[in-house]
Amino acid sequence: MIKKMNFDHIPEIQRIDKICFKASAPRRAEGIKAYIEKSNNASIVYELNDKVVGYNFIHTWGNFGWFGSFGVDPLYGGQGIGKELLNYTIKFLKEDAKVENIGLYTMPESSYNVGLYMNMGFKPLKLSLNMKKQLNDSSNLSYCPKYEITNIDVSNEETYLKLKEDIKALSNKISNGLDLSSQLYLIKYNNFGTTFVLKQNDEFKGFALCHHKSIREDITDCLEITLLCISSDVNYKDALDSLLYHCIKYAKSINYKSISINCTTYNYDICTYLLHNHKFKIEQPRLILIMGNENYISDFNGIILCRWAG
Repeated sequence: MIKKMNFDHIPEIQRIDKICFKASAPRRAEGIKAYIEKSNNASIVYELNDKVVGYNFIHTWGNFGWFGSFGVDPLYGGQGIGKELLNYTIKFLKEDAKVENIGLYTMPESSYNVGLYMNMGFKPLKLSLNMKKQLNDSSNLSYCPKYEITNIDVSNEETYLKLKEDIKALSNKISNGLDLSSQLYLIKYNNFGTTFVLKQNDEFKGFALCHHKSIREDITDCLEITLLCISSDVNYKDALDSLLYHCIKYAKSINYKSISINCTTYNYDICTYLLHNHKFKIEQPRLILIMGNENYISDFNGIILCRWAG
């Protein structure tokens, strides 16, 4: 039976997720709690005899929806539980959340996963590249940023609400109906990281959300840039350089040894720029699948670097 996810389900979700993803550490309970809260209780579990045997995190960004992570206890595999969770998720996103496009990432080497999603109507498109850069004493700090960058303190409620409005407006400018402002939740309420804002002539033109806390209960020394957006009316290379300069400076200030970012091959020029000019290295490629308009990402009027993965 499918039920709405609640806080009581968290220990079983942690157990299943750790098994399914062969992780060294479980997900942080506070991260799961935040996903439940910021999704307005959209995320779901599957129960058999009052025991959680599967789960799916459901996310909505305005008129765009995505899901993950998603898992079923291997002891209950082969019973159609995964397909039931996915069918419910798709129906919910289309009919209740009224999204126009649904996206997900999966491992390109998994023929089972790719086949499963294709059979459900998802189209495999391009790749999302998880990139990582090791930091040293000279990493990018000799560069002089060409844009004004400010580190925003979201603990101030008025500042936080203004930032949410600015992110929503920029999201909508990049893709009509898109709203990325919910991605601030973990930073605001769970102290997961910090935010940098890019301005030109005092106008909001971009931002980067950085997590210094891993989504799992392990120690990290890698600063994850979970979301970076740049308006189409600024020089994207100068804007990217300016945001990365401050992200790297922040990472060094907390003694972190590396930073990571995700870039899709839709942004081929940016991927190569990160590889060649900023010396990032590809850690893991993921396959992008879309249900809906297959040109959804290529039609973006601006830059969004992120990962659809919980």
